[in-house]
Amino acid sequence: MGSHHPGHGACIAATHPTAAMKSTGSDKGGFPSDPDELDSGSESSGKSTGGCSPHGGAKGKQRSRRLATVSKQRQAANARERDRTHSVNTAFTALRTLIPTEPADRKLSKIETLRLASSYISHLANVLLLGEDSPDGQPCLKYHTILQGGTHITNPTLRPICTFCLSNQRKMVRDVEKHSSV
Repeated sequence: MGSHHPGHGACIAATHPTAAMKSTGSDKGGFPSDPDELDSGSESSGKSTGGCSPHGGAKGKQRSRRLATVSKQRQAANARERDRTHSVNTAFTALRTLIPTEPADRKLSKIETLRLASSYISHLANVLLLGEDSPDGQPCLKYHTILQGGTHITNPTLRPICTFCLSNQRKMVRDVEKHSSV
């Protein structure tokens, strides 16, 4: 693309042996254009050797500036990713505090948190639609029965399970036991 200086390839090989090995037809000025390849020779000082083209020093400075730019871009991208990760983790922590778990101090994974949040939202929607005063303490089962056309599920192994309804049932049983023991 540009003019080729005699002996320029030897200069690159002398100062940047990895650049000479990785050199392809798409390289500009004898230096790798891929940012990943730019780092491969970063341990060299970028200084021109005595017998090289007079443009070697200027190209070394350009390369140093390019490496510095790439490094700054990577640092900025890493900082953005850290901020994003921190934001996501903070949101999950806030969501975990809103979802009842048994035991109460149980730490949920992210996928467990999402699944349980979805289930809890469905449970709360059923409670809003039907009320929590179901005789069996399972408004979700009652809602599922309504969706099935009013037919009761006879096989108990096919009954849908809502962990929040089960929790309500346990609380009801505990409350009954407390009142009967008093």
